[in-house]
Amino acid sequence: MARIKKRGLDYFPMNTDFLQSRSVRRLLKREGDAALAALLGALSIIYDDEGYFVRLDDDLCEDLSDGLFSLEAADVRRVLQTAVEVGLFDEGMFREHGILTSEEIQRQFLFIKRPRKRALIDERYCLLPPDEEEENAAAPADGEGTKVQDLGTKSTQIVQKTPENVDFTPQSTQSKEKESIEKQSKADLLPNGSPQTGGTPAAGRMPAEEEGDVGVKKPGGAPYEWTHDAIGRLVPPPDGLPRNLDGLRLTMDQFRITPREQYAIICLSNFGLIGHPVWQGFVQLRAGRGRIREPGRFLLSLCHPKKVGVGSG
Repeated sequence: MARIKKRGLDYFPMNTDFLQSRSVRRLLKREGDAALAALLGALSIIYDDEGYFVRLDDDLCEDLSDGLFSLEAADVRRVLQTAVEVGLFDEGMFREHGILTSEEIQRQFLFIKRPRKRALIDERYCLLPPDEEEENAAAPADGEGTKVQDLGTKSTQIVQKTPENVDFTPQSTQSKEKESIEKQSKADLLPNGSPQTGGTPAAGRMPAEEEGDVGVKKPGGAPYEWTHDAIGRLVPPPDGLPRNLDGLRLTMDQFRITPREQYAIICLSNFGLIGHPVWQGFVQLRAGRGRIREPGRFLLSLCHPKKVGVGSG
């Protein structure tokens, strides 16, 4: 008798800096340490059952609370709703369909299930751009070789995996272009008059003893490596203007914008000034459903000082 194939996964990976992410820290600060158990329980059910989503209903809350000592079903529901608010699950999918899912969860599901077709993800719930789904679906399983496509010539070759090394050649045209863009952005990303370059009377700053954490060169000329914690310590100027800096940082995290780009966007948007074009930029990114490949550079284009006069208010 043929074995029934399981739809979900047998395991799911977790980043080593999971507990240090801003979203998880915000969840634990609001709901306490027990919230971590509820979150991990929900992720386990997501990956084990459908593989990429679960419906937040009474049954889920009851099932999770049965294995917890300090949380009742109502507490579990509140914790998971908070997890949606801090960005651990997609807010749009939760409000529209009542499900817990995210772009990262769906990407991980397709990656582990490869090779599979994109039909595994219901179109109503899909957060991944179509071309990314096809790419994941076409990837061969471990041991079958790795498919490498040169986007410049549309040619395809198979490179066999070895335990010691995997050599992907030739390098795709897309990778070369991306590398060139990254080098250019590192050379000229921050605006003149930003806190790193001395600031302006209207710009907020970190305490002097912490300036090394946001890119100021340390002794020896080596610049500090940008981190989310350093970005989190930036404070807006006390000028009374309406801002939403926390919301700006949280939304940039959801779009996986690098700390270096986040710092530039914060400076150019006058620390999340309400009404700044950057907020409309987030609307366009969500509507694009992944079609805008470099969200950080897209937002920076909307923040150009010559276009919006950032810092003048």
